[in-house]
Amino acid sequence: MSDQRQRIHLTGACKAILDFPLWESDDGRRRQRIRHYNIVGWDQIIVQPVCLARRTKSNNYLTDKIETIEGQMGSQCDVAFPVLDDEQMSAVLEHGKLVRFAADEVMFQQGVKDYPFFVIKSGEVRIVENHHGVEQQVTVHGCGEFTGDVDMLTGRAAVIGAIAKGPVEAYQLCGVRLRKLLNDCPAFSDKLLEAFQVRRKLLESSGFVGVSIIGDVSCLRTARLREFFYKNHVPHSFFEAHGEAGRKLLQELDAVNAELPVIHCNRHTVHNPSLPELAECIGISRRVHGESFDLVIVGSGPAGLAAAVYAASEGIRTLVIDSMGPGGQAGSSSKIENFLGFPSGISGSDLANRGYLQALKFGAQFIAPITVQSIETLESGEHQLTLCTAQMVKARCVLVASGVTYRQLGVSNTRHFEGAGLYYAATSVESRICENSTAVVVGGGNSAGQAAMFLAQTAQAVKIVIRGDDLGKSMSAYLCGRVLNHPKIEVLTESEIVAIQGARCVESIDLIHRPSERVTTLACAALFCFIGAQPHTKWLPESVLLNDAGYVLTGAAIPPDKLTAQWTADRPPCDLETSVPGILAAGDVRAGSTKRCGFAVGDGSMAITCVHRVLSTFGQRVTTV
Repeated sequence: MSDQRQRIHLTGACKAILDFPLWESDDGRRRQRIRHYNIVGWDQIIVQPVCLARRTKSNNYLTDKIETIEGQMGSQCDVAFPVLDDEQMSAVLEHGKLVRFAADEVMFQQGVKDYPFFVIKSGEVRIVENHHGVEQQVTVHGCGEFTGDVDMLTGRAAVIGAIAKGPVEAYQLCGVRLRKLLNDCPAFSDKLLEAFQVRRKLLESSGFVGVSIIGDVSCLRTARLREFFYKNHVPHSFFEAHGEAGRKLLQELDAVNAELPVIHCNRHTVHNPSLPELAECIGISRRVHGESFDLVIVGSGPAGLAAAVYAASEGIRTLVIDSMGPGGQAGSSSKIENFLGFPSGISGSDLANRGYLQALKFGAQFIAPITVQSIETLESGEHQLTLCTAQMVKARCVLVASGVTYRQLGVSNTRHFEGAGLYYAATSVESRICENSTAVVVGGGNSAGQAAMFLAQTAQAVKIVIRGDDLGKSMSAYLCGRVLNHPKIEVLTESEIVAIQGARCVESIDLIHRPSERVTTLACAALFCFIGAQPHTKWLPESVLLNDAGYVLTGAAIPPDKLTAQWTADRPPCDLETSVPGILAAGDVRAGSTKRCGFAVGDGSMAITCVHRVLSTFGQRVTTV
């Protein structure tokens, strides 16, 4: 195709990325022209050259799919599929070993954990997905490019496979060697981590199937599993069980009469799994029984993630445990605009993912979905944690960063609608429920405001229900102004929900306006609850003192008379240390903390100063593996 403009008729306003012949760049590496379609009208587009990117094939997910006009696939491809320069290749040579593969030889299989990282010296590597026995090519890596995505760092099972297209020479690195390379070569680290993140985003937004989940959109169990996938960035496809595609897939899996939801992953099918069973199926679970750590962090919200990054970067052997996945309450925020360093804002999910990758880069370990059942302090001063999977781990320090959850509405049938129109987070999963209909947000804090702004992108209308008479009393000024000025958002003051109506899912709510005692019915597709907070502290031993609201007391906040009865060390507690030596608390769960994302990050960072002080009493640290 020449550079001359050509008109092509399509049925909608869109753009696409096509396959074009190869050409040689100045450094001899093969490149290829990729062109974007630019809109002319609703039914025709103009083809123009706009960028250069990596080589593709005509059936590749990541580069041939049709996107909406807002997409930036060309520039994303440049980031996702970079070609290493000579200096970076030399660094790889120092850390890896040269291996050779014959044509069509499998380099690693889909579903395998801890698979190797490859940098291609010569030849080409096909990246493929095997879905129900059908192989689909995702992309092709050439000379100077590398395989893998974020699961190279997480240690999870591979969501794709790699096959030598012809004879291939490549440098191979295991996970440990890869982390060493990332720490030794900052320029390579930046390029690789950015590529890994963008590859996963492209994969999730493409035709890639990943894990298949078939269920009822109004089912709490289905909603819980989808939330787990979302928070852990697991590529997946949801099929409504009563839809044509869902019924067909259930037949293919011989699961027509199975209890929903049905999960198909890594050539295995499971019915209505628990979260730990699901983690086992998709290769996320990890055995840690009998292991010892310098620091175990319970909770991976902003405080836990910040602590993990600083601890792991300073050589502290760190394990992070979470009941769902990285992010905590902040991970459900659609956009955080008052966090330092992000002038245009950042979603809670993206912020959590960045922190997660940072911690992994430095060697922190994560396990989810896991809860801690009990903590016992041993004579050695170490703490033994018993997990919900019956595994036990030892830690010289424990950081309680388990956060809080929003309280439930005081309505009799609340449980019936949880996951069926009643939600405690507003992510892309829940936003689809109220597309082109009305969404109701209960609460007047920042999380409620962020949710309302996010939902207004797709909902026809958003109603915010608060008991007070002024939204500005509980919400940051910048956010309050945006909410009040948004044409789709209406704030209903001095009001409360007294009833939820619906057969299988939320269909309407009854509101009472307290000053007038007038009750009105409001039709809605979804209800989002962001009221109050309940700290996650029931799992802690009685020796860890709490205030009357259930938050953890630390440092000077612990009453001296009560501390005397509990404290066993020959030193005073650190600022973030609880009434039990070596057990610390940070973030929203700590009494007296400011319930904001930035403050939680500061808390988690400061906790590591206390961790160093505690570890100094033990002498030699736990050996990092």
